[in-house]
Amino acid sequence: MKSVVSFLLFLFVTSVYSSYNETLARYFVWPMASAAFSDHPELCVKDNYKSSEFKRRISVKCDLTQSDTCVGFTAVSHSDKAIIISFRGSQGSEVAMEVIDGLLMKPVAPFSGGGNVNEYFINAFDMLWLGGLKDDFLTLKNANPGYVVWITGHSLGAAIASIAATTIAHTKLISPDMIKLITYGEPRVGDKTYAELSDSLLPYTYRVVHKHDIVPHLPPKGFRNYYHHKSEVWYNNNMAVGQTWVECDVDEGDKCSDSTLDLVPNDHDDYFNIDTGFANNGCKGWNIYNK
Repeated sequence: MKSVVSFLLFLFVTSVYSSYNETLARYFVWPMASAAFSDHPELCVKDNYKSSEFKRRISVKCDLTQSDTCVGFTAVSHSDKAIIISFRGSQGSEVAMEVIDGLLMKPVAPFSGGGNVNEYFINAFDMLWLGGLKDDFLTLKNANPGYVVWITGHSLGAAIASIAATTIAHTKLISPDMIKLITYGEPRVGDKTYAELSDSLLPYTYRVVHKHDIVPHLPPKGFRNYYHHKSEVWYNNNMAVGQTWVECDVDEGDKCSDSTLDLVPNDHDDYFNIDTGFANNGCKGWNIYNK
């Protein structure tokens, strides 16, 4: 058992800086993207890392004309020397449809570093960021010098995570090579200029996509110049342990999910062969130290 854990940790340490690392994405970051759906993400933070600290969960009303909320939290894994920023995705079919409506109908809005992003996404980010998330991140950064920053989210949370990582890098709050952005089921966030800006600022960023997940195809490529930033990791399977993936280190890789026209909503909620709600009562049994 210990030899398996040691081998997986070896892969994590040696390849995290070079290309997609499934150990990091599956066991270290995905639980945090899922934990954002819980009212008590601190339980999952405690369960998933040997030594951790939970900072705060922040909830804001993320659309002034609707009653839905957006959520983000910050934490630290001292055992991995990582600060964590995670954003919650949309909840329930009604909210999901509101997000889709926002994607298709709302105009793009200017991003401070260049290009344009979806208005719904950047408004949600601004409210969370200025509602305390920025202060919490800076507090954790100053208290833990030299720690990397893991930024994540699923669906709507993935889009907000993209804007967060690009903002932190653009405003030089921390060196970009200390940021690792890993998202799940991320829709297109902005136009090609924004995608190119994100590419130029963030050396480690991966959009994980499950099989026929429809959300990463929204808005349609080219609609109002919407364009994905790199890189995509596509699992054309159920994402169980041992399954293969395709890595496309370009903005829109025709060998990844763009290669399929068979799109369904069902693949959106299940990543790594488990539903996003698995972290509602903590992450017992999921972390790598139990493998």
